[in-house]
Amino acid sequence: MKLIAYNVRDDEIPFVKAWGEKNNVEVSYSIDTLNAETVKQAQGYDGISGLQTIPYDEALFSEMKEMGISMLALRNVGLDNVDLTAAKKAGIVVTNVPAYSPASIAEFAVTLALAVNRKVGYMYHQLHELGEFHFSPDFMGQLISNQTVGVVGTGRIGREAIRMFTGLGAKVIAYSQSHLDDSDLNFTYVDSLEELLDQADVIDLHIPGVPENEHLFDEKAFKHMKSSAILINTARGSIVDTQALICALEEGEIAGAGIDTLENESADLQNSRSTAQVTDSNVLKLAKMPNVIVTPHSAFHTDEAVMNMVNISFNNLKQQLTGGEVDNLAK
Repeated sequence: MKLIAYNVRDDEIPFVKAWGEKNNVEVSYSIDTLNAETVKQAQGYDGISGLQTIPYDEALFSEMKEMGISMLALRNVGLDNVDLTAAKKAGIVVTNVPAYSPASIAEFAVTLALAVNRKVGYMYHQLHELGEFHFSPDFMGQLISNQTVGVVGTGRIGREAIRMFTGLGAKVIAYSQSHLDDSDLNFTYVDSLEELLDQADVIDLHIPGVPENEHLFDEKAFKHMKSSAILINTARGSIVDTQALICALEEGEIAGAGIDTLENESADLQNSRSTAQVTDSNVLKLAKMPNVIVTPHSAFHTDEAVMNMVNISFNNLKQQLTGGEVDNLAK
């Protein structure tokens, strides 16, 4: 058995090597993202592990079929960039890692909420943009324990976020298409997204980037929010209409945002070796706002998460290629 991983970052390499040695499997890696051209590096391999936000498209799966490679094992949760219909047509099995570390993403969401709430961006702006360093009335924040947090989506990550926010003393409400039947978490479901938007001081997104969620947060949604509310998105960029978000921030319709993922993320965003300068006008505009913290899709990034992403992805490949039952088939 020979396996190859694409778009491997420096922090993943020790875990990739360790898995190969532990399982006595030949494992190689490439720093390239995976597409119909770069897949040619996988000639002679049995399975591929991938991690990227750019598309896995029909051309890629057709090429994999021609090469006799029958499986793509993602090292992440999201499937919105995968043409699963094309994969099925080509006979390619696709798996993901549905839960590599929900707490890592939830913790980062809480971190962003606290930082925006406590005006950390204003402090950074004063020092790094104005060259000043002193107390300011602009730095007055709010206690999270005095606020209502609205969590959108109560899957694995959403549940961890609820646990953390309630631990900080916040009142938590949630909106989700499916409800938890039995839960020891202290929160209340609301009947509609609009109801959550009307009540919440902090809105925290933990839903997938599926077509029905595209631009769920648009101009209309922002007008529903309190002018004192903040938005936290560590889920998928497509959920939020970026132009509507920028307009809402500029017009004072909402008070701030913590954004870890944006629409139309480029391959360069996931390239840890990149030295390219930022040219995306939306990123630059958001970065200059003191009431916004924007980060490069890094909410997942803890040592526990990286280890689990690598190990589960390769375990999925091994299960499939040795005739075992595969745990994490993409649907």
